[in-house]
Amino acid sequence: MRKRSQPVRMCVACRKRSPQDTLIRLKQVGSSVIPYDGFGRSFYVCDTCVADEKRLKGLSKRFKQEYESFAKLLKELSDNG
Repeated sequence: MRKRSQPVRMCVACRKRSPQDTLIRLKQVGSSVIPYDGFGRSFYVCDTCVADEKRLKGLSKRFKQEYESFAKLLKELSDNG
């Protein structure tokens, strides 16, 4: 049997394509960014962008979030897998 290929998704910050299970999936509800809950549109962020402070500042501006809380959320999600 052939092994099925894994879905590939793109990070919104660096535009790098990676396997879906290596990326952090989020969605924006109103004015807040939350972990994806299975409904609506979502976006992905890679671990290298979570570690890069300059990219995090850019993402927080793009999604109109407070930098400290946004960085804390992404680092927490990155650590938990």
